[in-house]
Amino acid sequence: MQPNSATLFSWLFGFTASSLLCSGLSAQAQTPDSAYYGYITVTPSDSAQSSGSATNNTQSTLVLVQPQTVAATPEVAQVPGVNPLKILGRSYIGVGGNIGLDGEETNLGEGSVVIVSKAGFAENFSLHNAVMFGDETTTSLSLSLNFPIKTPVTGQTIVIPFVGGGVLLQPDDDWEADPLVSGGVDVPIPPRFTGTVRVNVAFPEDDETDVGLVLGVGYNLKLF
Repeated sequence: MQPNSATLFSWLFGFTASSLLCSGLSAQAQTPDSAYYGYITVTPSDSAQSSGSATNNTQSTLVLVQPQTVAATPEVAQVPGVNPLKILGRSYIGVGGNIGLDGEETNLGEGSVVIVSKAGFAENFSLHNAVMFGDETTTSLSLSLNFPIKTPVTGQTIVIPFVGGGVLLQPDDDWEADPLVSGGVDVPIPPRFTGTVRVNVAFPEDDETDVGLVLGVGYNLKLF
């Protein structure tokens, strides 16, 4: 049986629509706001009625394309050299312990429980603080220069050596202040903690030196 004109028209229209769809999808795939295409199937009678013809054939032969625009998912901008863990200028507060290595003039040369902290003002400048509880409460304050070491690919900070100087305060001795030299490393523990190792050297007398090793873990804060 020869196909009637409506059937032939439906096949041609369906083939043309499918070709346009494929070329349209190929072009839209390279744009940020691409479109999603759905399909519905209609009978030749529906198509014929839309074109002004009449037919009794009910076999589904035509695929129509209904474009439905959807917003493309925006991509997160990647800025080279930005630290993904945001370690720069990071501050923390935590607990640890002091191990006395030398000296008996201050609490620095004895074992004690310590509250450790850091106030990061900038990437290379911070204040390292430690409060030692023992026979006497002693506080070390050191302005430090930081030297962050980062991975070359991602720029992530993996360790922060520092060195600085300040004072060792003894409130029990009328807030006596002794010169202090401090150095150590801060080690980021993603995503919320930082480990710290510090060596503090105080000079309570002209010919005396007290040395203590501080080990601690701090919880990261964003102060600046």
